[in-house]
Amino acid sequence: MLDPGSVAVPGVQTGPSAGTGQGGVQLAWVVYANGTGMGSYCVTLGAGGRTESLRERFGNQAFQKCRYRPVPDGIPVPKVGGGTDGGRYLMMICIENVDFDTADGGRDRIVSVTLVWVANGTDISDHHNGINDFLWSQIDTAGQMPVPMLVPRPSQVPVVGVPAFLTFRWLDPATQRVVAQGPYAGRAAGGPFLELREPNGIVMRAEATKIVVDPQQDGIRAATCAPHTPYREGVRPNGQPADACSITFPRSSASARKFATAPIPAEVKDAFYASVEVHWRVTYGRNGDMRELGNGFVMRLNQVIPVQEVQAPNQPPTSFF
Repeated sequence: MLDPGSVAVPGVQTGPSAGTGQGGVQLAWVVYANGTGMGSYCVTLGAGGRTESLRERFGNQAFQKCRYRPVPDGIPVPKVGGGTDGGRYLMMICIENVDFDTADGGRDRIVSVTLVWVANGTDISDHHNGINDFLWSQIDTAGQMPVPMLVPRPSQVPVVGVPAFLTFRWLDPATQRVVAQGPYAGRAAGGPFLELREPNGIVMRAEATKIVVDPQQDGIRAATCAPHTPYREGVRPNGQPADACSITFPRSSASARKFATAPIPAEVKDAFYASVEVHWRVTYGRNGDMRELGNGFVMRLNQVIPVQEVQAPNQPPTSFF
């Protein structure tokens, strides 16, 4: 049986990879989605139309949960005291909650994206085998939903007591390029929209319905925001749109561990370890007949937010009103 985030598509024929193959093997096209991405693939159906699970296909092959990538340009990182000779900040991407008893990793699979300090000498290479190549290829292909990288405004490093407006650059996690499609076409920061046109004629669309940013700190509320997170450059806080995404931090992130409501990894230094949830609606179809897949999907990731008491000299100016 397929998991709740996938469905076999009737009426799709693409040569030998659909219908009944050689030797009476039954093949089918499946569309899938989860909080990580979406797409379609051809599967071999067993008895009763059952697909092979990851465990059945790959046995006990070791799965590499996390991989490392350079930090994209324009993404702020925490200050490093004493220089950077001992290491550097990298973007750590992890695939979590994989259900190895499903064909594609399961509905609850998520991607976490965290800026982490990586010491020199750490193995940051990609490990390759069957299961890694299969699951990570879904991260490294066009079917991966754009990942929001947090860019606070008007200063990249928020200041205590001053509204921090939370904007995002929507990046392809493989290429780190901005994804700007559909209603966000031409937008420098991109947006939470992705459309795929598969060779088998299937069209799939993912559109965000809301974003929730939670600093995971006692006494600091989460912000629930419109997916396009409007912000007007150069406009004072009281002139920003009503649905602009903002948080006013009452204290600096130097106290992050003391007031944390969720564990902060050891490699996160002097920053809030915020959770970010993107709620997606996925539709699919052919010839303009679009249907909703599942009942909504949630991308969950963590990002660091350094907050300082006063503005640093090397930060863009913040206006106080």
